[in-house]
Amino acid sequence: MTHLTRGPVLMRAALIPATLVLFALVSGFLAQVPWATGLWPWPAKPLSYIFIASILAAIAVPVLWIALTGEAAAVRAGALDLTVMYSGMFVYVLTLIGNPHEPRLWPYALAFGLAAAGSAGAFLFARQISWADARSMPRPVRLSFGAFAMILTGAGVALLLHASIFPWRLGPETSVMFGLVFLGAATYFIYGALDPHWGNAVGQLAGFLAYDLVLLAPFLEHFNIAQGGSLVSLIIYVAFLVYSGTLASYYLFASKATRIRLALTGSDPLPALSAGDADMR
Repeated sequence: MTHLTRGPVLMRAALIPATLVLFALVSGFLAQVPWATGLWPWPAKPLSYIFIASILAAIAVPVLWIALTGEAAAVRAGALDLTVMYSGMFVYVLTLIGNPHEPRLWPYALAFGLAAAGSAGAFLFARQISWADARSMPRPVRLSFGAFAMILTGAGVALLLHASIFPWRLGPETSVMFGLVFLGAATYFIYGALDPHWGNAVGQLAGFLAYDLVLLAPFLEHFNIAQGGSLVSLIIYVAFLVYSGTLASYYLFASKATRIRLALTGSDPLPALSAGDADMR
């Protein structure tokens, strides 16, 4: 086994335990048990913990997909997302260290710094790996990715500036951290739009679907108490969840050209597109 073939095998072996840890964290934040919520250094509302769970789920599902399918080239987009997110968090936490009203943040700075370095290393390593699946990203998905990137960039910048765009009130530190999450996600979608392999869409769509499923029920329940600007934000956010969930569900489970079962069964697991696959053009 050569170095280039051994690398993806080792990467897949490392992704399985990482996925288990992520799903444990998802469960902890959803249940809002103290060992999980205590990991967040600032006071937060219950919906903020659910949002954190949704982000962790959106990371865990693509990681699991890569581990199961071996499409190691798909690591690039996700690793770039995490590099942007963790680098921003590392820098931001460093600016808060020493402030008298802040909790002890050195462990977070260390964790974010190591996570950023590890993600950047994974991105650089994965650049040498070729795609196993040569299919192209469907045009509606690529256009949606471009739109998602613009929306997430705008929302991320607004949160960095402490604008009230969430359906509930965020603390200043939490607002910045969530903004960095959005900017990282925007990078993910920009990369997918610029490198429109289908493998750059599966993980994003699967992660988005997990994100949607975690958030949708709590957000629908929040309609009972949302008012004014919070209600407007909630309506916009739910519409976004419904659209992204519908897009992901169609291309992952309904479209004959892209549904997941094509990659798992049949004599030709990675079929080339035919001229009749109009929605892929």
